Parts: sequence; structure tokens; C-alpha cells
Amino acid sequence: MNDVINFLKENPIQYVANVGLDGNAKVRPLMFYLESNGKLFFCTNNQKPVYNELKENPNFELVVANSEFKWCRISGRAEFVDDIDIKQKIIDSNELVKTLYQTPDNPIFEAFYIKDGKAVIRDFSGEPPKKYDL
Repeated sequence: MNDVINFLKENPIQYVANVGLDGNAKVRPLMFYLESNGKLFFCTNNQKPVYNELKENPNFELVVANSEFKWCRISGRAEFVDDIDIKQKIIDSNELVKTLYQTPDNPIFEAFYIKDGKAVIRDFSGEPPKKYDL
């Protein structure tokens, strides 16, 4: 899993795809914030459509690529948590998040991790992809 974590940290803007409430595909940027107890954590705002979409249908896929045409694809389900310690760690990990939410008990601040996740890191080298269970 360290390969996946390092790839996400080295390439901080990932793109998440999910199903919108209108039934259409949605893709938007997202950022990885931390790993805790083997779980990869992200955050969002409960006033955004993505929050309601992931609550309705938690299945999503995330992809990120680097400038060498290597990419990581992660699929799983969003599992929202109301854990003040995790939220504080997310706030402490990123100045933008700190500016947006300020405190872990901010009522619009939502944290989630990838449940039942699978990751693949691959490139165009012809080498087999590396697969990971998250």
C-alpha cells in the first residue's frame, strides 16, 4: 500500500468519478490527505453535490497520472466517518483545508475513506500492472 500512498502524495490532484443524483457520470478533482490504520482518507463539504451523490451511491473510482504516463486507479466505496481525530489530522495536513473548515467540528466538514478498495498502478512500459487491496 505504500506504493499507492506515495503515488497519491507525489501527484496531489486526483480525479474521482461517481454517479450523480441525475444518473449521469460525474468527474471532479479531489485530494488525498492521509492514511490512518490502513485507510486512505479524503474530505469534502456536505453542501456539495458530491457528498449527496456518494451518500446515495458510495461506489466511485479515482485516477491520477504523473508526467511520465504512469497512473494509479483506485476503486471502492466512500465510507463517511465522524471522527474528530481524523478530521483534525486532515486539517493539519493541508493549509487549504485548514482555511476552508478551520476546526474538525465544522458542521459542513465531512471525511471519508475508501472501503473495500482496489488499486492498480501501471504505465506503458509493458510491465504487468501492480495490484493492491486497500
